Amino acid sequence: MSKRLDSTILQKLFYAASQTQHSSLPAFLQDEDLQDIVLRQLTIVGEAAARVLADTRQHYSQIDWRRITGMRNFVAHKYFRVDFTLIWNAVTTLLPALLLELPGVLAHVLADEQSRQTPDV
Repeated sequence: MSKRLDSTILQKLFYAASQTQHSSLPAFLQDEDLQDIVLRQLTIVGEAAARVLADTRQHYSQIDWRRITGMRNFVAHKYFRVDFTLIWNAVTTLLPALLLELPGVLAHVLADEQSRQTPDV
C-alpha cells in the first residue's frame, strides 16, 4: 500500500475550507443546515491538517496548523457547547488566510513530490 501524499491531503483540506463560505453572522446563526455544514467542514479541515507531515507543517509555518487542528478538536469534542458566534468568527478570520496560503503551498508540495518520484523499471 502506498503512503498518502501531502498534496492529496492538502487538496482535501482546501476543498473543505472552501465549503465554509457564508454571507453574514445573522444568516449563519439562523441557518442550522449551514451550521452543520460548517462544523463538518471544520472537522475535515482540522483532521486533514493533523495528517500533513510534520516536515511540511514545519516548512510552511506561516499556516497556523496547531490552531486549525485545535478548532477541529473543539468542534468534535465540545459539540453540544459550541458557540456559533465563535465558530463564525474563526471561519471568517482563520479560513480566508488559509485559503490564500494553500494554493502556493500545494503547488510547492506537488512539485516536490513529483521531483522525488522515480519511474518503475
